[in-house]
Amino acid sequence: MTGGIGLFIVAASLTPPAEGFGAHRQLGYAPCSFPMLLGIPCPTCGMTTAFAHAVRGRLISAFHAQPAGLLIAFATALATIMSAAVLITGRAWRINWYRLAPMRVTVAIAVTLLAAWVYKLATMTALTRGNGL
Repeated sequence: MTGGIGLFIVAASLTPPAEGFGAHRQLGYAPCSFPMLLGIPCPTCGMTTAFAHAVRGRLISAFHAQPAGLLIAFATALATIMSAAVLITGRAWRINWYRLAPMRVTVAIAVTLLAAWVYKLATMTALTRGNGL
């Protein structure tokens, strides 16, 4: 629970960049070398920015920054709420994990991340063409 709260506190302290990526630079991290070397955004491009928008309730902006980032922000919020519920009630959530086929979950996550990257590639390409870059 504290991890989710801490993550949202950090996201709230960031100012989402208008470009839709690069919020991680405010945390002291170096610029991503992926676009510098290859000229395309990395698969996780915009994740931090998506969290920074999501914590402010700007869900459409979060989606535009990185669709998978918005989904992960929702999952983090849900996990935090569920953890708080367990802490308050003392009752753990029961999930029938045996019903979830690990390969299907893995494929679903991989397809979601790939689709989000394709979306980011398409939108970044459209932006750079529109700006004459």
